[in-house]
Amino acid sequence: MAAAWGVLAGAGHGAPAGRPAGPIWHAEVHEEGLLIDARVPLELPTPLHDALLRGVALTFVWQAELRRPRWYWTDQVLLSARRTVRLTHQPLTQRWRLSVADGVGGDEHGAALQRVLDTLEEALALVRSSQRWRIPLAQPLRGDEQLLLAFQLDTGRLPRPLQWLPGLEGGSTLAWRAVLPASALRDGEPLPEGRP
Repeated sequence: MAAAWGVLAGAGHGAPAGRPAGPIWHAEVHEEGLLIDARVPLELPTPLHDALLRGVALTFVWQAELRRPRWYWTDQVLLSARRTVRLTHQPLTQRWRLSVADGVGGDEHGAALQRVLDTLEEALALVRSSQRWRIPLAQPLRGDEQLLLAFQLDTGRLPRPLQWLPGLEGGSTLAWRAVLPASALRDGEPLPEGRP
């Protein structure tokens, strides 16, 4: 029996034309663990787009962390998972290679999936969405937990000159974060918009 954890949607109210809408986060609790579906807007700045065409790989990271608050110490981390998405351009074939690796507890050497795509738009559509991401739960939930979800460009894996490009320090289109409290999600209360 699946319990819906809820949806966090930044619907882009009042967003200027041409700007992407906000992120959409959805998580459910199943017998086998958490099931996360998410979609974020993603626009590559021109310098990153040019670097990608020249063979520089871009690595994006999806993160999920379930925490239980403790009054006497720091929050207890119940689970921590990462999904790493690496995008590269193959100049000889003019195609795009996308590799996805899941890891739990800091291990990034979990299951991997690779795809070759014809266009950058197809590749970015897969980068900006995480569908049916299953994360096992080691223990049942009490209801006071918080699920932290994040998506960002891993600038540490870029070549050193690209790490200081203008707009990468706090690029709102390259990093999204949300905190989903278990109690509010189960009750269906409205949630705050995800903040970049």
